[in-house]
Amino acid sequence: MNRLLPLALIALGGLLPQASAFAHATRFAFGSPGTPSEVTRTIHVDANDAMKLVFDSRDIRQGDVVKFVVHNSGRIAHEFGIDDAAGQREHAAMMRQMPGMVHDDPNVIALKPGETRQLIWKFTKLRERTLIFACNVPGHYQAGMFLRLTIQP
Repeated sequence: MNRLLPLALIALGGLLPQASAFAHATRFAFGSPGTPSEVTRTIHVDANDAMKLVFDSRDIRQGDVVKFVVHNSGRIAHEFGIDDAAGQREHAAMMRQMPGMVHDDPNVIALKPGETRQLIWKFTKLRERTLIFACNVPGHYQAGMFLRLTIQP
Protein backbone atom coordinates (compact mmCIF):
# COMPACT_ATOMS: atom_id res chain seq x y z
CA MET A 1 0.00 0.00 0.00
CA ASN A 2 2.84 2.41 0.80
CA ARG A 3 4.12 1.96 -2.79
CA LEU A 4 0.78 3.20 -4.10
CA LEU A 5 0.83 6.42 -2.14
CA PRO A 6 3.33 8.24 -4.42
CA LEU A 7 1.35 7.16 -7.48
CA ALA A 8 -1.88 8.32 -5.92
CA LEU A 9 -0.32 11.68 -5.07
CA ILE A 10 0.91 12.08 -8.64
CA ALA A 11 -2.52 11.17 -9.99
CA LEU A 12 -4.18 13.64 -7.65
CA GLY A 13 -1.73 16.36 -8.64
CA GLY A 14 -3.96 17.37 -11.52
CA LEU A 15 -6.87 17.73 -9.11
CA LEU A 16 -5.05 19.92 -6.61
CA PRO A 17 -6.30 23.26 -7.97
CA GLN A 18 -9.89 22.07 -7.69
CA ALA A 19 -9.29 20.52 -4.27
CA SER A 20 -7.56 23.68 -3.11
CA ALA A 21 -10.45 25.85 -4.28
CA PHE A 22 -12.92 23.55 -2.51
CA ALA A 23 -10.90 23.57 0.71
CA HIS A 24 -10.58 27.34 0.54
CA ALA A 25 -14.32 27.78 -0.03
CA THR A 26 -15.23 25.56 2.90
CA ARG A 27 -12.83 27.15 5.38
CA PHE A 28 -14.65 30.43 5.85
CA ALA A 29 -15.70 31.23 9.40
CA PHE A 30 -17.85 34.13 8.25
CA GLY A 31 -20.27 32.68 5.74
CA SER A 32 -20.07 31.45 2.18
CA PRO A 33 -20.49 32.55 -1.43
CA GLY A 34 -24.05 33.41 -2.41
CA THR A 35 -26.08 33.37 -5.60
CA PRO A 36 -28.04 36.19 -7.27
CA SER A 37 -31.38 34.63 -6.29
CA GLU A 38 -30.40 34.76 -2.59
CA VAL A 39 -29.44 38.47 -2.44
CA THR A 40 -31.26 40.41 0.30
CA ARG A 41 -29.42 43.69 -0.11
CA THR A 42 -26.85 45.50 -2.25
CA ILE A 43 -23.89 47.54 -1.06
CA HIS A 44 -21.92 49.71 -3.49
CA VAL A 45 -18.19 50.09 -2.88
CA ASP A 46 -15.77 52.48 -4.53
CA ALA A 47 -12.14 51.34 -4.69
CA ASN A 48 -10.04 54.41 -5.41
CA ASP A 49 -6.48 55.59 -5.82
CA ALA A 50 -6.65 57.53 -2.54
CA MET A 51 -6.30 53.97 -1.12
CA LYS A 52 -9.82 53.86 0.26
CA LEU A 53 -12.72 51.44 0.03
CA VAL A 54 -15.79 53.67 0.30
CA PHE A 55 -18.99 51.80 1.23
CA ASP A 56 -22.46 53.31 0.73
CA SER A 57 -23.57 51.27 3.77
CA ARG A 58 -21.73 49.50 6.58
CA ASP A 59 -24.78 47.85 8.10
CA ILE A 60 -24.39 44.10 7.60
CA ARG A 61 -26.26 41.63 9.78
CA GLN A 62 -26.07 37.90 10.29
CA GLY A 63 -28.31 36.28 7.72
CA ASP A 64 -27.83 39.00 5.08
CA VAL A 65 -26.89 37.90 1.60
CA VAL A 66 -25.08 40.93 0.23
CA LYS A 67 -24.28 41.73 -3.36
CA PHE A 68 -21.23 43.98 -3.26
CA VAL A 69 -21.04 46.06 -6.44
CA VAL A 70 -17.44 47.23 -6.47
CA HIS A 71 -16.20 49.91 -8.85
CA ASN A 72 -12.54 50.76 -9.34
CA SER A 73 -12.66 54.50 -9.96
CA GLY A 74 -8.88 54.69 -10.03
CA ARG A 75 -6.17 54.43 -12.66
CA ILE A 76 -4.42 51.45 -11.09
CA ALA A 77 -5.55 47.90 -10.32
CA HIS A 78 -7.27 47.20 -7.01
CA GLU A 79 -8.98 44.24 -5.39
CA PHE A 80 -11.81 43.68 -2.96
CA GLY A 81 -11.55 40.80 -0.53
CA ILE A 82 -13.56 39.68 2.48
CA ASP A 83 -11.79 37.72 5.20
CA ASP A 84 -10.94 37.62 8.87
CA ALA A 85 -7.64 39.09 10.08
CA ALA A 86 -5.69 35.84 9.68
CA GLY A 87 -7.03 35.29 6.17
CA GLN A 88 -6.13 38.83 5.12
CA ARG A 89 -2.58 38.38 6.45
CA GLU A 90 -2.28 35.11 4.49
CA HIS A 91 -3.64 36.72 1.32
CA ALA A 92 -1.34 39.75 1.66
CA ALA A 93 1.68 37.46 1.98
CA MET A 94 0.63 35.62 -1.21
CA MET A 95 0.18 38.92 -3.05
CA ARG A 96 3.68 40.04 -2.03
CA GLN A 97 5.12 36.79 -3.39
CA MET A 98 3.01 36.84 -6.59
CA PRO A 99 1.94 40.45 -7.18
CA GLY A 100 0.39 39.75 -10.59
CA MET A 101 -1.61 36.72 -9.49
CA VAL A 102 -5.09 36.17 -10.90
CA HIS A 103 -7.71 35.38 -8.27
CA ASP A 104 -9.88 32.31 -8.30
CA ASP A 105 -11.22 32.71 -4.80
CA PRO A 106 -14.89 33.12 -3.93
CA ASN A 107 -14.16 35.92 -1.44
CA VAL A 108 -11.84 38.09 -3.57
CA ILE A 109 -12.26 39.95 -6.84
CA ALA A 110 -9.58 41.77 -8.83
CA LEU A 111 -10.52 45.03 -10.53
CA LYS A 112 -8.83 46.70 -13.46
CA PRO A 113 -8.98 50.52 -13.65
CA GLY A 114 -12.54 51.62 -14.42
CA GLU A 115 -13.95 48.11 -13.95
CA THR A 116 -17.07 47.24 -11.92
CA ARG A 117 -17.52 43.70 -10.60
CA GLN A 118 -19.80 41.95 -8.14
CA LEU A 119 -19.19 39.64 -5.22
CA ILE A 120 -22.13 37.96 -3.46
CA TRP A 121 -21.63 36.80 0.12
CA LYS A 122 -23.93 35.02 2.59
CA PHE A 123 -23.26 36.16 6.14
CA THR A 124 -24.73 33.00 7.66
CA LYS A 125 -23.35 30.36 10.04
CA LEU A 126 -20.88 32.89 11.37
CA ARG A 127 -18.09 31.66 13.59
CA GLU A 128 -16.23 34.96 13.13
CA ARG A 129 -18.05 38.31 13.23
CA THR A 130 -15.19 40.80 12.86
CA LEU A 131 -14.17 40.93 9.23
CA ILE A 132 -11.79 42.95 7.15
CA PHE A 133 -12.72 44.13 3.67
CA ALA A 134 -9.43 44.93 1.94
CA CYS A 135 -7.33 45.51 -1.12
CA ASN A 136 -4.16 43.44 -0.87
CA VAL A 137 -2.40 44.71 -3.96
CA PRO A 138 1.09 45.19 -2.48
CA GLY A 139 1.23 48.43 -0.49
CA HIS A 140 -2.50 49.21 -0.69
CA TYR A 141 -3.56 47.63 2.63
CA GLN A 142 -0.60 49.27 4.34
CA ALA A 143 -1.74 52.62 2.89
CA GLY A 144 -5.14 52.19 4.57
CA MET A 145 -7.19 50.45 1.89
CA PHE A 146 -9.26 48.33 4.26
CA LEU A 147 -12.33 48.46 6.46
CA ARG A 148 -12.71 46.46 9.68
CA LEU A 149 -16.38 45.70 10.32
CA THR A 150 -18.30 43.68 12.89
CA ILE A 151 -21.30 41.80 11.51
CA GLN A 152 -24.32 42.53 13.68
CA PRO A 153 -26.51 39.73 15.12
